[in-house]
This record gives sequence, C-alpha cells and structure tokens, in this order.
Amino acid sequence: MKIAIFFDSQINSGGGISVSQTRLEHLSNALENEDEYTCFVTNEKTYAYLKKKNKYNLINFKINFFLKFLFFLHKIDLIKKIFMIFKVDNPLEKQLKKHQIDLLFFISPSSFVKFCEFTPFVYSIWEMQHKTIPYFPEYRNSKYSQSNFRLREESYKYASDRAFKIIVDTSTTKTDIQNAYNCRRNNLFEIQAFVPDLPTYYERIKDKNNFDTIFAELNLPNKKILFYPAQFWPHKNHIYLIKSLELLLRKNIDDFILVFTGYDKGNKKYIRNEVNKRNLQNHVFLYDYLSLEQIISLYKNSFALTMTSLVGRSSLPLREAFYFKLPVFYSGGILDKTYANFVNELKLDDIDCLGGYLSKENYSIDFKKIIDAKEFYHHTCSDEVIINNYKSIIKDYKYNLEFWKEAK
Repeated sequence: MKIAIFFDSQINSGGGISVSQTRLEHLSNALENEDEYTCFVTNEKTYAYLKKKNKYNLINFKINFFLKFLFFLHKIDLIKKIFMIFKVDNPLEKQLKKHQIDLLFFISPSSFVKFCEFTPFVYSIWEMQHKTIPYFPEYRNSKYSQSNFRLREESYKYASDRAFKIIVDTSTTKTDIQNAYNCRRNNLFEIQAFVPDLPTYYERIKDKNNFDTIFAELNLPNKKILFYPAQFWPHKNHIYLIKSLELLLRKNIDDFILVFTGYDKGNKKYIRNEVNKRNLQNHVFLYDYLSLEQIISLYKNSFALTMTSLVGRSSLPLREAFYFKLPVFYSGGILDKTYANFVNELKLDDIDCLGGYLSKENYSIDFKKIIDAKEFYHHTCSDEVIINNYKSIIKDYKYNLEFWKEAK
C-alpha cells in the first residue's frame, strides 16, 4: 500500500513541529515491508530541516504563488464544477494521483484537507478551544495566526464528514468534536497521546552533557523556578502567573521566580511591558529561544511546571513534566480528567489560587502524583504504544481496501 504523510508544520511552531516530527517518525516506523510512503512538506525551511536528517522520503510541496492561485480557483464553486467536468484536479490531488497514494495522513491540523476530494485520509485535530474563545486575537486576527476561526471550522467540519479516521489526544477532545460537528460514526476517532521528542533526545545525550553546568550558565537567581515553556499567544495566559507572583511578593513570599520561554506570537511585548510596569524584572525572566539542552536543564532544576493556558485537553510540556518528574500546577477545568489526576488545578478567576498552594506546608506537592504521572507517561507515550496505534489504523484501512482495490 502507498501512503502519503502531509507535513504542514513550520519550524517556529513550537510544539507543533515537535508533534509533527515524532508522528512522522512513528508512522514511518509503523509501515510493513510491502508498504511505501512519501512525505509532502509544505514549508521550505521545514523541508531543509528534515532533509538534513537524511532518513525520510520527502517531497518539497512548495506552495508558490501559482499553486496558491490554483487552490484559490478550486475554492470557487462554479469554477470547481467546471474543473470537475474537464477532470482538472487541484494541485494536491494531482500529486496524490501521480504517486498512486492509497491513504493520506495529515499528522497535524491543516486547511489543505479541504482539497483532499478523492483520496481517503486520516486527519489530526489537536484542540477545539477556538469554539470556546473565538474572540481571542489568534482566532480572529491574521496578525496573530493564519489558522483563524473560519479556516479551522471549514477544515474540521470537512474532516469530520469525510475522514477515514481522526486522531485526537484525549477522550474529552473526541467529545468536543462530536458535539461541535454532530459526529455519529463510532469508529471515526483514534486517541493517541502527543509524544514530546525532548525525553528521547535527553536519553540520547544525557551521558554527554553536564546539565547542572548548562543550567548555571543561565545565571538565574537562587530561587525556586516556576517554569512555563509556551509560545507567547494571548491564550497562553502568562498574565495570570505575573499577577500571582506579584501577589506573593506583596505577602513577603520571595521564594519564587518565573521563567518563560517560547516564540513570540504577537503577545510578548504586552507581557514584557506588564513585567516592567509591576517592577518584576528581577523575578520574571523571558527567553526568546533556548536550546534543547537548556530546556532540559530547566526541567531538571525547576521547582514546578506552571501552565495557565486556556487551550488544550493535554499538552507537550505537561507530558515533559511527567517524564522529568516535576510537580505541575495547571489551569483548572481545561485538562482531560485522566491528566487532571496528576496535577494541582488552578482556578483562573482567583489570582491567589497558586499562592494558596505555594503558601501551604510542602507547597501542596503530592509526590505520589509525580510517581504515578511518570508511570502514566510510559504507558501512553512509549514508541511501542504509538507505533502499534498506527499499525492498527493501517491494518483497518487495508481491510476496507479489499472491497474495491481490484476494481481500481
């Protein structure tokens, strides 16, 4: 069977590129000897990055002006009907037919799914919070993101109606999609954890690096670190932690500092201004970019992971914290119940909630949760679990393919 993998993530997409890369790795390893795959990469920098690894079968599906124009024409109903009469395929279907693809995997959410008209596909939906906070800039303003509300709605609805399978991270995400798009197919969804690549990288390099030295080079104050690795989107809600820390300082609790790291997605200037306005420059540290080694050193030396995002039933940093056995303080009411079992939940309408945890004896740290979280990580994020999940999807499709394969 011939499989295509659609890689639509950009280098600076933070967790997006990490998830896509690990999914490409696992999916390529799930194929049987008789299977072939081709990976279509839409971004030139991403293509160059993956090409350097010299291990994937890649095609640079470069979206130039001409292709953009053709895709635009295929969106217009009248022109689309004319193209269908004269059997003119859109650029994606043309490539899929050229390579005789039987099944296409979208390993990340992508608006290109709307052009997958004839080739069966597996789609990925990571979260549905554009439905609960549609008024946030990243869902309504192209300055923040091209993946706005309309594009998500069109893509997710199309996928829900047409996909062979949809891969989601949790059962709550599955329920969110079912409710939003009235999905009635019991066999539509596959639950597969987001798998961070940081633990694998750490295991590969841990004996070659002194992470205490790497951490010392960051030159942070000798205080307990509340670590928040997240891109600077409005929905990441960094402001909650800034206000919480300010309140702790007013109570003369000076034990903690905040460390933020992530790409700017339009909100970093606002966060930096708030830090300066509240005179917290010696207590809040913002990094544009850190190496993987530096991030690992922070996980190994931080007091806790603090995540106050309004989006995501699970997240990569959450699983990374599970792996590195770090206590977690996470937005309340956001996480899937399974993941919520391992964290202390924050009431986001109560700025003193985090301070309440940190003011108690032993800082409200439940060490059994940390041990159980590490075990949960291995049960859900191991290579074997993810590869077997992909094998199951492919095996299921091969069974269905028998109904029409010979008639092709």
